[in-house]
Amino acid sequence: MIQNPLSNFPIFKKKKTIKVPVSKELSGFEKIKEIIAPPGATFALDYFQIGEIYGRTILVLDYPSYLIGAWLSKVIILDEVFNLSLHFYPIDTSKILKGLEKQLARIEAQIEERAEQGKVRSPELETAYKNVEEIRDLLVQAEERMLRVGLYITIFAKDKKELELKTTKLIKTFESSLISTKKVMFQQKEGFISTLPLAQDELNSTYHLNSSTASSFFPFISTGIVDPKGIFMGINLMDGGVVILDRYRYENPHLLILARSGSGKSYTAKLEIMRSLMMNIDVVVLDPENEYRSICETYGGTFLPLSLQSDYNFNPFDLPPCQENENPIDVFKEHISNLIILIELLIGEKLSAEDLALVDRTLNQTYTAFNILPQKGWEKVDRFPTLNDFEKVLRGTVGGEKIANRLYPFIEGTFSGFLNKQTNIEMENRIIVFGLKDLPEVLRPIGMFIALNYIMNRVKRIQKRRLLIIDEAWWIMKQEFGAEFLLNVIKRGRKYNLAVTNITQDVEDFLNSPYGKPIITNSAIILLLKQSTATADLLKEIFYLSEGEKNFLIQAERGNGILIAGSKRVPIFVLASYAEDQIIKTRPDQLIALQKSKELNI
Repeated sequence: MIQNPLSNFPIFKKKKTIKVPVSKELSGFEKIKEIIAPPGATFALDYFQIGEIYGRTILVLDYPSYLIGAWLSKVIILDEVFNLSLHFYPIDTSKILKGLEKQLARIEAQIEERAEQGKVRSPELETAYKNVEEIRDLLVQAEERMLRVGLYITIFAKDKKELELKTTKLIKTFESSLISTKKVMFQQKEGFISTLPLAQDELNSTYHLNSSTASSFFPFISTGIVDPKGIFMGINLMDGGVVILDRYRYENPHLLILARSGSGKSYTAKLEIMRSLMMNIDVVVLDPENEYRSICETYGGTFLPLSLQSDYNFNPFDLPPCQENENPIDVFKEHISNLIILIELLIGEKLSAEDLALVDRTLNQTYTAFNILPQKGWEKVDRFPTLNDFEKVLRGTVGGEKIANRLYPFIEGTFSGFLNKQTNIEMENRIIVFGLKDLPEVLRPIGMFIALNYIMNRVKRIQKRRLLIIDEAWWIMKQEFGAEFLLNVIKRGRKYNLAVTNITQDVEDFLNSPYGKPIITNSAIILLLKQSTATADLLKEIFYLSEGEKNFLIQAERGNGILIAGSKRVPIFVLASYAEDQIIKTRPDQLIALQKSKELNI
C-alpha cells in the first residue's frame, strides 16, 4: 500500500463534517408566546422595564383602625393604567385564639404593673385589651374569621419621570384614607408576577384582618343604577343586571344623548317616551325628520306639522299666563327678551346696541297699542298682536324701516303665513310631536325656537311632570341666540317639572360650541353611544373617561353605550321588547318592511 506523502500536510487532510443546528419551527401556543413576548425585561432596585414600558409595584403596609366601605374605589376610579391584586389567606381560628390569649395576658400584666407602681391608667392599654377581647369573643362565636390580606398594585408609565409622578399620586390617594404604602425594594420581579392574573403571591407581604373589615375591599365601587321609581333603560353590561332610571331623582332631570348616526339615539328616545307615558309623564317632541310621527299616532297623540302650508299656527307674540307667585312685570320683560331673540333669528344677526334699544321700544309700543300693559296683566285679553302688527309699528318709528325691510320675507314674502298669524292650536294631548321636516332648512332653527317658546308657555301654565325631547338639538344651537334660549329652557325646566332630553349627532360641533359645555353642566344624566375616534378623544377629556371606556365607545355596536347619572356610570345595552321594537321601527330597512306589510295588510 503506497501512502500519499502529501496527505500529511494539513491543507490536504480530509475535513470533518460540521453539523449546523437547525432551529425547529415553533407551532401552537409556543409560537403565540414568541410573538407577544416583549424584547426583554430589566428589574432594578425599585422599578422595572419591560420593552419600552416602565413599571413599579407598590404594596400596602398598614391599615387604620377603621375602614369605610368601598374605600378602594378611590384607587379604582383613577384614570391610570395599573394592575391590582388582592390575596386572601384564611387562618386557622384555633391558632389565632391561642395567640390572642397570650396577647391578653401580656396586656393585663402591663395594666397590673402600672397599677402597682401607682401610675395613672393607660387608655391605650385599656383600648387594646377591649379590642382583643371583643375579637376573641366574635371568633369563638364564629361570627368572624381572621385572614392574611395582601394588596399589591403595579403601575405603568412611558418613562421614569411619569412613573415617579404616578407613584406619588397613588401613594397620596392611599394616604387620604390613612393607609400606609411603600415601593417594593429588590423584589420588583416578584411584585410584577404577584399582580398578574396568575393567582401567585410571590411577595407574601400580608396584614392580619378580621373578615368584616376585609369585606370593605368589596365591592370596589357600586356601578349599578337601579332607582326605585324609575323606568327600565336596558341591561348593565358589567354585571348583567337591569338599569332603572328615575330622572327626577337627580340634581336635575335633564338628559343629553351624544352619538353618531345609526347608533340608536332616536331608538332610545322612543323607548323612553313609551315608558314615560306608562309612568303618567306627558311627552312633547321637537322632531326635525318626522320620525316620531308613527309612535305619536300609535299612542293617540297629536302630530303638528310645521310648514309654510300648514294649517297649524303659532303666534310668538302670545303672552304666557302669570302664576300666583309671579310678578306680571317680570313675566312681560322675560317675554320681550324672548321676542328680541326671535327678531335676531329672523334677521340672521345680533342686534347692535342702537337697534336693540329700537326693537325693545317698538315691542313695548306694539303691546301698548293693544291696551296690554304689564302692570295691569293680560288675563282677559282676547287677541294678542302679531308679527305684522309689530312690523307696522316698526315702520312708523324713526330708524325702524331698515329692520322692517329685513322682516319682509315673513310679512309678505316667501315665508309669510308662518309666524304672522294668531295661534289656533291647544296642547291638550299627553303626547305632542312638532314635525319640522317640511320646513325649509333655513327656517328649522326658527321653527324649533317658536315651538320651544310655545311649550314653555304651556309648561308654566299647567305644571306637571313632562318630558321634552329635542332631536338634533344642534339645529337650534347653530346660532348663538338660539343656543342661549335653549340653555335658558334647560336651566328653568326643573322649576316647572320639565325634563329635557337633548339629542345630537353633531357631537364635535356641539362640544366646541360656547353653549355646549354649559348644557352638559346643566344635564345630570348623559348617555354616550357609538362615537368616532375624533369625538371619543374629546369626550374622554370632558367626561374623564378611561382609555378602556373610550375604546368601548369607538367599537360599540348599535344600542351599546355608557350611561352617566350623577356620580355613577354604567356600560349599558338599550333593550326593547318585541312589541316595543315593532312600534319604533327607525332603521330604513325596518321602515321599508313596515310599509310593505301595510300594503299586504299583514
